[in-house]
Amino acid sequence: MKKVFVLSLMAILATLQVAAQKIQGTVKDTTQTAVPLLRIYLSGTQKHAVTGINGNFTIYDVKPGTYKLLVAGIGYQTLEQNITVADNNTLLELTIQPSNVGLGEVVVTASRNKETLGTVPSSITIISGKQLREQSAITTDINQLLSMNVPGLTLGTNTSTNKGQTLRGRGMLIMIDGIPQSTPLRNGDKDMRSIDVAVIERVEVIKGSTAIYGNGADGGIVNFITMKANPNKRFSGTTDVGSAGSLLHPSNTMGGRISQNFTGKINKFDYVASGTYEQTGVVKDADGVIIAPFQSLAQNKNLNLFAKLGYDINSNNRIEVMYNYYRTMQNTTYVDSATGKFGEAPIIGVKGTNPGDKQGTPYNHNAYVNYTNKTIFKNTSLNVNLYYQSFYTVFEYSDFYAPPGNSAIVSQKMGARVNFNTVFNFNANLFGDVTWGVDILNDKTSQPLTDGRPFVPEMNMKNYAPYTQLKTYLFKDFLVKAGVRYENISLDIPDYTTIKFGAYKGGVFVKGGNLPYEALVFNGGLRYTKFAAFNPFVSYSQSFSLYDLGRTLRQAAPVSNGATSIDIIETKPIITNNYEAGFNSNIGKFNASGAYFISTSKLGTSLKDVNGVAVPERAPERVEGFELTAGYQFLANLSANASYAHVEGKKDVNGVHTWLPTTRISPDKMTVNANYSPLKQWDLGVYYIYSGVRKRFDINPTTKTYDLGTGPVGDFYLVNFYTAYRFSKSIAVRLGIDNLLNADYYPVMSQGRVRTDSYIKGSGARFNLGFKYSM
Repeated sequence: MKKVFVLSLMAILATLQVAAQKIQGTVKDTTQTAVPLLRIYLSGTQKHAVTGINGNFTIYDVKPGTYKLLVAGIGYQTLEQNITVADNNTLLELTIQPSNVGLGEVVVTASRNKETLGTVPSSITIISGKQLREQSAITTDINQLLSMNVPGLTLGTNTSTNKGQTLRGRGMLIMIDGIPQSTPLRNGDKDMRSIDVAVIERVEVIKGSTAIYGNGADGGIVNFITMKANPNKRFSGTTDVGSAGSLLHPSNTMGGRISQNFTGKINKFDYVASGTYEQTGVVKDADGVIIAPFQSLAQNKNLNLFAKLGYDINSNNRIEVMYNYYRTMQNTTYVDSATGKFGEAPIIGVKGTNPGDKQGTPYNHNAYVNYTNKTIFKNTSLNVNLYYQSFYTVFEYSDFYAPPGNSAIVSQKMGARVNFNTVFNFNANLFGDVTWGVDILNDKTSQPLTDGRPFVPEMNMKNYAPYTQLKTYLFKDFLVKAGVRYENISLDIPDYTTIKFGAYKGGVFVKGGNLPYEALVFNGGLRYTKFAAFNPFVSYSQSFSLYDLGRTLRQAAPVSNGATSIDIIETKPIITNNYEAGFNSNIGKFNASGAYFISTSKLGTSLKDVNGVAVPERAPERVEGFELTAGYQFLANLSANASYAHVEGKKDVNGVHTWLPTTRISPDKMTVNANYSPLKQWDLGVYYIYSGVRKRFDINPTTKTYDLGTGPVGDFYLVNFYTAYRFSKSIAVRLGIDNLLNADYYPVMSQGRVRTDSYIKGSGARFNLGFKYSM
């Protein structure tokens, strides 16, 4: 009897063992990076799973037999694999292929976590490393590279600043690996030119108001993602040398450039080290006339040093450090001519020596320490980022000040980002993740003159901002995103006395103090993901901005009774609301996207001229527009892409609706490019850029000229050319020509700003010849 009982018990246990089999596995992409939030289905059953942070999944209680396993996710090709479940647990290691175009591109800026474009209900432009390498053979000017590729971004100004270069008619937050470069407390428009293109792996542009990274992203975010180590070799590197100058009038225009990088992976360590030096000659227009050196890219010496070191503590933990140094200084032997006049004749460069200090950016230091734990606790990852930025830039010598001098912007930022991501899976129709954490930032910004006079006092901002962001799938095909961020800011301003500049008399004593700010900003979006042929979305998002507070502080008005105080100066923040509807489409070899947006704010950011001084105009604003892109892969070696962007806006000044100035609203822009490889080792590219007409304003009858930012803008077009030939895997040569047809034109801001010192022609045809050796 006892023997029968034991045998029966063993049989029951064996039956349970058979009934309790499970399938475990990990899903990675082609770069061997784990992919979370993929759906796993076991065909013919109701069983499912969702991949976790490490790409892992488990399906329980699977009976022995043969099944078809399906792995699906937006931005990836559906993976189907036949599996056999035996009497023991089944272990799988799967690799999923990304979609060929469009929705499969990976982005990290939109939510701080790796995700594909198809899972983000907003408009995003990604400039890939391939695009950067090709187009930087035409020009290394990062302002121009971005404007050639991002719909809604004003065309580059051909200068060292991005003054007047807006994204969807509003200011943008520029970042390097998430480190803010913009100085919204005192905007100097030098934030875009803050790193060399040689160390940028890709650029992610989030369009539309967003508060996910804090202050200053009224029009969106531009995030420069730096290069990563090559994990496939212990040691590798590239040497890149080049020369550039005027194609038709080369005298005194020649410049040179050399870039060297080393990268590899040794055991648990991976590394990148890079150095780039560039020296430019004078720049000439289409007629061979030297362009004025005012804020010019001519006769500049640029240096970029970059290093990144990573250590994989184990499969779940990693630490990484990064440092980048950027310097660009002008050493011009020319001065601005005195013969130019807006609307009549451009200012040009004539031989001479500029008084005062050299203009440029003596230094821009960026560094971070980044720690990642993929499973800090169940279904939750942790990322901690500690960062530092120190920035100093000097503007041109000017008699705008009394006495004359050079102003500068000094900015130092220290911050920490603590970011958690928790994956949840309630059932087959409800799963997703929650991103939550806190941002801490200390930003100290001032604008002194280089002779020691305080133009704008040091503003000391301390920002503590907790946030949470939900992403969930409803009924498999509806992606919902919603988030909230609480801005808690304390801004300290010392006592100061204003100085004389322009028509402003100065000498006003201002009692300093503390300005507190609190705001709760929201975002939400919905995307329908079932059909790649039509993938629509709607979204709403807000941004928070202390717009150019320094410009307001430096021209404080005196009061008749007592001292002026920061409490009576207009220092209110700007909350911008962005409403958007759009779509993405992938149909075979064809891809397209489109978006319509409306952006509103109760306070504005435009500048108006008051007695020769540009002052902020805090009027309500409404900006709206649309963007369209399309691309087609005709052959394996032939593709074409096009984009069109339209933006327009008005402000409400005392009940009167007037157009926003062209320093905010750019003309329509269209781009078309075709890339062809007649041989496997030979690449060709042609890029067409059209800038349209914007003539919204009349001459001021009192001043007999146009007001600031209201100049009539005529249209123009540019054609750029690129070709490269690879002699082997190690050796390649390239040639780029900027403004191939030698168009004689004035850039948008030269026409629209209505300032003689900005009335400068664009450069004529320029060549860039380079050689690259890889090992």
